[in-house]
Amino acid sequence: MRRVAHGVERPGWEQTNASLGLIYNATPLPDGRTLSYWREGPFYDFDLDEILVLEEAAATLHRMCVAAGDHIVAGCPRRDPAVRREAYLSAECWPETCRMSRIGIPEYVHEQVIRTWFDGDKDAWTHADKDLFGTHAHAPQTPDYSPSVYGRFDLWYGGKGTTPKLLEFNAQTPTSLLETAVIQWTWLEQTGQTRHPERQWNAVHELLIEAWQRNMAELRAARPWLPERPTIYFAYETSETSGEDRMNVAYLMETASQAGFPTELIAMSQIGVDQVDGTIRFQRTSHEVGPAIDVIFILYPWEWLWHEEGGRPIFRNMADPGKRGTVWIEPPWKGALWSNKGLLPVLWELFHDKPEGELLLPAYFERPATMTSYAKKPIWSREGANVELVRDGVPLTANSGSYGAEGFVYQELCELPSFPAADGVCHPVLGVWMIDGEPAGMGIREGVGVEGLITRDDAHFVPHTIGSHL
Repeated sequence: MRRVAHGVERPGWEQTNASLGLIYNATPLPDGRTLSYWREGPFYDFDLDEILVLEEAAATLHRMCVAAGDHIVAGCPRRDPAVRREAYLSAECWPETCRMSRIGIPEYVHEQVIRTWFDGDKDAWTHADKDLFGTHAHAPQTPDYSPSVYGRFDLWYGGKGTTPKLLEFNAQTPTSLLETAVIQWTWLEQTGQTRHPERQWNAVHELLIEAWQRNMAELRAARPWLPERPTIYFAYETSETSGEDRMNVAYLMETASQAGFPTELIAMSQIGVDQVDGTIRFQRTSHEVGPAIDVIFILYPWEWLWHEEGGRPIFRNMADPGKRGTVWIEPPWKGALWSNKGLLPVLWELFHDKPEGELLLPAYFERPATMTSYAKKPIWSREGANVELVRDGVPLTANSGSYGAEGFVYQELCELPSFPAADGVCHPVLGVWMIDGEPAGMGIREGVGVEGLITRDDAHFVPHTIGSHL
């Protein structure tokens, strides 16, 4: 792993990138200048064996996260169908008695987190279904299915001879997908900065198409009344004005379209709830209610949605025992169990004394007195907000923000690698994409200076190669 500081710079690269969807390249600075999000010229180069190490690490981490999800769900009283049935309106889950409550998940969503977590596991689902519904006429007769398409592990990696370390899992709403799958691949095609047969770790586009095809086939098997090719709605938050959310969603929508499904791009504000029957509908305008939404992808955090007024009707709709409720991608468990920094201490608890634990950093809900170098992270956080780094008891750097109400976790400090650059020392974090549960490719973001040890929204995206000749 090395940083090549002076690669080929393409004439008119800004226009080329914008034509491919990177319309959010310029970041305004407080002094009136703009900062380029994309790095043109520098890139990171890897040996193939380093890529294989990262790929194996990501696959192992994914299996570990499955075990952690099982552990968290097993620690919720509502895992027992009898408790779910008899205590629907009572409080059964407390931080002291429920692992989901411990990591900040409100109790009213626990049932659907559990249900969607087990969707696809025919034995577990059918058993729970029988216990919960008995011989009720509307009880579903087959397991349901909750599609999960993508996620991104953020890893520390110091190059050959080092072991990758998990920093966090952006499992529900990761961005930089377009940059990884399309922009850096086009950069490689146009600059030709490697002659290695495996030129870049990047199968994201092809695997996304396959993921839509497989997941929708599984969904139709569980819900045979769906049309052969149901419309997939794609929703984003229009208050995000840079265009980043819109273009990441539009790119995912394009991969679903290439997979053969009709798609429609909508705003989060256009998701409506029918006040008569509780169905989720496409609200075309304030006076025009469109069709029911069978399947929808949202680039919107579940931890925001379940605290909003519209959250409860959505979860009531998901609880339809006839399985006619809207299917949400990514499903609730993805945001609750894996995009939650509480995952980190759970993983450490389960694996710290096992061989695969070498991929983890010690992490705790309460900071041990002996831990003097650490990253303090909110259970919920975006773009490094409210993260604080401490080295030997002395604050190193910190970000402001509005997160932290649900609590923090403490992860052993592992400072990002340092590479010299014209504008200061750069610190890369490797984003390894998981598509349909499989490692698929990598995007790299780097911060500059001591502040860049926390990957913030102004961190650059930098492309990569395998075996560059430069």
